[in-house]
Amino acid sequence: MSSAKISIWNTTVGYISWDDRNNTAIFESDQEYIDSPFNIAPLIHPDKKELLYGNNYHEKFNGMIPTFNDSLPDSFGNVVFKEWLEQIDMDQSQMNPVERLLYVGGRGIGATEYHEGKDIPNITHNLDLSELAQISDKIIKRKYEQEDFVHNPDALRNILTIGSSVGGAQAKILVAITREQKKENEKILAGDIIHHIPVDYYIVKLEHDSQDIWNREKNYVEFVYNQIAKDIGINVADSRLICEGGRAHFASKRFDRVKNRKVHKQTVNALTGFFGKNTEFSYEHIFSVMEHLKLPSNQKEQLFMQMVFNVVASNRDDHTKNFSFLMDEKGRWSLSPAYDLTFPFDPYQSFIIPHKISINGKVKGVNREDIVATAKKVGILHYNEIIDNVVDKVATFSSRIKEYDLNQKTVQLVAADIDKNIQRVKIGANNK
Repeated sequence: MSSAKISIWNTTVGYISWDDRNNTAIFESDQEYIDSPFNIAPLIHPDKKELLYGNNYHEKFNGMIPTFNDSLPDSFGNVVFKEWLEQIDMDQSQMNPVERLLYVGGRGIGATEYHEGKDIPNITHNLDLSELAQISDKIIKRKYEQEDFVHNPDALRNILTIGSSVGGAQAKILVAITREQKKENEKILAGDIIHHIPVDYYIVKLEHDSQDIWNREKNYVEFVYNQIAKDIGINVADSRLICEGGRAHFASKRFDRVKNRKVHKQTVNALTGFFGKNTEFSYEHIFSVMEHLKLPSNQKEQLFMQMVFNVVASNRDDHTKNFSFLMDEKGRWSLSPAYDLTFPFDPYQSFIIPHKISINGKVKGVNREDIVATAKKVGILHYNEIIDNVVDKVATFSSRIKEYDLNQKTVQLVAADIDKNIQRVKIGANNK
């Protein structure tokens, strides 16, 4: 039976083991955690003395307990991890989720750490983003070959170390950027470990395929979206574009690292244990989570602003892993800064995705009437002013994006989709 000790902030949280017969993880709290002032999973584990069984949750958790599922590799990370195992002649299908947690060790997002960790060496040298982008592109396109590994095994090891524990489908890596008076003197280091020099920690979305128009330009779009969100008043992490070799990588400052200290982070997916169809979970449910965590009204207003932004700016990839909450060492929770604010699908494709969670029971054609109904339901004051401010700011997208000289077709397609939303949400819109 595979097992791991789990810790957070030098406190032993407990022990997780894998039951092969029942295909489930089993978690037992340590007394030190039971006596602590915090609960890392207050919704699904209100009584810290109880055992938790992974098979009590949705099958998409694959027997893992949702709280710790946040630490496991997601879409891109899974592909990288699988590629690594193949190159060292290991079979991923023979590895259970607890063993995968051991590979994460203390390198993952948030503050939970898993012991005894499998041996993946730390990266001690500066990172080459161009090399990492090229390797990512090969892995995503299933063109990574044995000869690539033989020629440069460190490249795959690097992307495994700093890229396999970040959620999402896009190629992402964890980096630390040294604080320098001049940008040209900055060094980009591995961000999966804590550095004891002045650095800022970032999640970087790599531009890995410069031949594809949307892949080449979407990081600029995300950067502008984040600037608009900040102007609206949404609490969003600082971001920047890192340009090298004709590529633009989008870097968002991590909010689970503060002054070289780890912060506990849980997605709504992990907090609630929810997996399901779009209409089965809603923004209203997230507001209910905030009530349970006893968050103040100004944070409810933050979520409402983000909800309106997501509607007006077509940010419809708004699933339960794209909202998170943070907990400090005294057990106090807060809404995390907004992240993954972008135009979420290739505008050159004909399909249009619906929202991943509902607003007033709808995932398509959400209008002002739906937004107002939700505002009244969850107790948002001054909702008209908030809606109008979001509409006005998002309407500046076309003028803001001009700075980056993108393909005009890209700008037109994104702007046209935004305009359809504005027509449904602005004052006086015909919402019938």
